[in-house]
Amino acid sequence: MSSWLNLTAIALGGAAGAVCRYGITLAASAVPGGSSLWGTTIANVLGCAILGGVIGWVEAGGVLAERASLALRVGFLGSLTTFSTFAADSSLLAQQGRWGGSGIYVFANLVVGWAVLMISCSWIKGWAG
Repeated sequence: MSSWLNLTAIALGGAAGAVCRYGITLAASAVPGGSSLWGTTIANVLGCAILGGVIGWVEAGGVLAERASLALRVGFLGSLTTFSTFAADSSLLAQQGRWGGSGIYVFANLVVGWAVLMISCSWIKGWAG
């Protein structure tokens, strides 16, 4: 029974993350000069910030039940963020000869995402500890 409950938690979290991702993409595309590329970057960096906060919370002694962790980390954040879309978009930019844009896009998703995860983890650990 526990496995089914875990799968249900992941599915519910995944549905919520997918809907949020879609909303972020729509919002980013609706802004003048915006595009789905911005939506992907925002979703990925936001996901890194949330994951860093969760990691910091747990490392500082905060409690997150296994099922809640699965729903949040695997379900919600797994569907909110997307490596495959990031890889395809950066490849398309490079194929179009937009090397500068591709480089900035890769930097924003990987380096900024990593930095935001580290910062939010440290901030939450300091706040909760």
